[in-house]
Order: sequence, then C-alpha cells, then structure tokens
Amino acid sequence: MKHHLMRAFTLIEMMVVVAVISILATIAAPTYQDRMIQAQIQEALTLAETLQPTLTAFYKATQTFPADHQTANLPSPRQLIGNYVKSIAVEQGALHITLGHRSNLHIRDKVLTVRPAVVIDSPASPISWLCGQAEPVEGMRAVGDNRTTVPEGLLPFTCRGWRSKAG
Repeated sequence: MKHHLMRAFTLIEMMVVVAVISILATIAAPTYQDRMIQAQIQEALTLAETLQPTLTAFYKATQTFPADHQTANLPSPRQLIGNYVKSIAVEQGALHITLGHRSNLHIRDKVLTVRPAVVIDSPASPISWLCGQAEPVEGMRAVGDNRTTVPEGLLPFTCRGWRSKAG
C-alpha cells in the first residue's frame, strides 16, 4: 500500500509568494490610479462639451468669442458642475474647468482649460477644440488663455502637449 505524503508549503515558499504579489500590486496600483484620474478628467471634458455649441454659435454670429459666461448666456460657473467638476468658467471663449467634488486628490482644485482653435483668416471654417497642453496645428490659432494646472502625466493623451519632430 502506498502512502500518500501530504506536502504543505514551507514558510519560505509562502513568503516568496507574498513578496511577488506585493511587488506586482505595487507596480499595478499607480497605473490603475492614473487610469481612474484620466476617466474623471474625461467625464469633466464631456460636461464641457455641452457648452461648446453655444460658444461656437456665438462665434459664428459675432466673429468673436464671448468674454464670459454672462455674455454667452450661460449659467454662472458655480452652476456648471458635475460629479468631478466644481465649476466651469468661460473667459474669452476658453472653458476653465475646476475639478473637484468626487475628484481624486491629485487633481482636486486643479484647472483644465479647453480652448477653441480657429483657422487663421477663415472665420467660416469649423472650430476645433484643444484641451490642456494640446497645441493648435499649423494654420490654426488657439483662442483664450491656457490655465491648465493638472500635471501633464495625468492628462488624457489628447490633452498633452506635442511637438513636431520634422526638422
């Protein structure tokens, strides 16, 4: 009759497994947090997108962007809020989104700016929108000041600055 030996993990083997799991968790946690922050910023951008048609219509009618929310006939900045947005201020056509409420502490009270970009010398051309550190392409100019204070590494890729590598 064969005896089946029951073999258990030794203390050393268990410690190695715990160490490996700890290392993997340490690597994964910041990545997960960054993705959560970017999702919160994306929701804030979606809220700001609802204001863009009003600003675009104002520009098409007057060939200028509204100086503030009142000129654009929008609610006050404190009334333009959301789950991750404390306020949205309009200034010279730019939208300055102050993050807050349920936002991650790394972005709470930080500002993300969304600016219109117009084609130079062609007011009838469509308007593009730039967020954060994004720059206008050649032939376009951004309107309004960029007051973004969200660290660039936490911004969604479409909101990060870029430089042409062509020489």
